[in-house]
Amino acid sequence: MTTIEDKISLFSKIIYDKVNEEKKEKLDILNSEIEKKLDVEEERIKDLRRNLKIEVTKKSNIKANGIIAKERLNKQREILFLKDKLIYDTLENVREKLVQFARLPEYKLYFLSTLKEALMEIDKGNYYIVVLKSDNEKFHNEIEVVLNEYHNTKFEIVISDVDFIGGVVVKDFEGKFKIDNSIESKLQGSKDLIGVRVMEMLA
Repeated sequence: MTTIEDKISLFSKIIYDKVNEEKKEKLDILNSEIEKKLDVEEERIKDLRRNLKIEVTKKSNIKANGIIAKERLNKQREILFLKDKLIYDTLENVREKLVQFARLPEYKLYFLSTLKEALMEIDKGNYYIVVLKSDNEKFHNEIEVVLNEYHNTKFEIVISDVDFIGGVVVKDFEGKFKIDNSIESKLQGSKDLIGVRVMEMLA
């Protein structure tokens, strides 16, 4: 015979099992929702990481490119400084050799040939023959002989106040015409050629 206690126990078990089953269903649903939320969050975190990595890479590349550009600029500046120094040093070395040449006996022939070359380019008129004091003292007689060959042309010898190493400068009295056959002028004219050679050397 079934007692009240047995029935209560049975009802309790049925209710307990039902509650347990409902609880399990709810837990399963909750777990499923949590899993979905976790998956969404995980994807969001992955996206954030990807975006962060892209941003960091981009910033790193910008910074790296800035450093490279700065280094290239510094290198170009160093090359330009070196080029200017090499050109200057080369010109100074050549100038020193030309100064030494102007003291040699062979310089007399060069001086007179530059004078004749300049005079071949002029028309009849009035001209200054600009020379260095030392050249006038050494070659005055020879200069006069060359100038006397040009009739109907008036020449006045002028001592230069600028040391142009050697050679001559011919100018007309009006200051409209000038032939610069000085050694300094020829040296400066070769500056571009020296610059090209220096750049070839640095390439």
